[in-house]
Amino acid sequence: MKNFFSILLILFVSVSFSQRWAAYGIKVSPQNEEAVVGIIDQYFTNNPIEGVTVSLFSVLFTPADLNFTHEIILDGDPESISKFFTPGFQQQTGWQLFSSKINAFIEETVFSANGWRAFEFGEVMPFQMVNTFSADNENVNKWRNMARTLNEKYPRDYRSFASGGISVGGPTSKANNWMVTGWKTYEDYLTNWSNNRKFAEDNPKVVKDREKMNAEIDYSEFEPVAKFMRFLVKQW
Repeated sequence: MKNFFSILLILFVSVSFSQRWAAYGIKVSPQNEEAVVGIIDQYFTNNPIEGVTVSLFSVLFTPADLNFTHEIILDGDPESISKFFTPGFQQQTGWQLFSSKINAFIEETVFSANGWRAFEFGEVMPFQMVNTFSADNENVNKWRNMARTLNEKYPRDYRSFASGGISVGGPTSKANNWMVTGWKTYEDYLTNWSNNRKFAEDNPKVVKDREKMNAEIDYSEFEPVAKFMRFLVKQW
């Protein structure tokens, strides 16, 4: 069994983007899920990390080759999240005890990754579809500019949307970008297509703006890589 938290000792984040994250995809047996959630909840409830949000997700749907059941994400500004990866933090007695407890229940660390977030629109919603993809910088920057502009001019309350980049790691090594769409309920996810259609009918300008900006983007430079759906268990 791989030691999940030993990875943290060799991963250090030092970049200039305003919001950074580190993610870990882990495999947990059904009989150990309650224990893992309880250990994580107890530690981060009693030991919050200033400037860092910790999120625990349960994976709902995933391709067979993405063999992980849960995802843990740490998110924060560069200064705050960097403190988490310093040797001094890792050597704290409380952290070492936590690591020892949780490693006893984790079958495997399937992947680890870190990266940055370019933007986020809407409140955090529990049902989330994650798409990773590869794209060249020129066209992905045009696409993000379009997504940011449309979400700012035409906000939608029935879903959230975020996007950013992958610096290293991930479910596969081929993706360098990601986007996450979130919904409050599973029903909202199921009705997303019809909600988008109604939104476009009610806001004809959004269609014209999107078509104009889309014409400047070469989508042949985009390649979908991995896709999975997750549910937010808790945040600390």
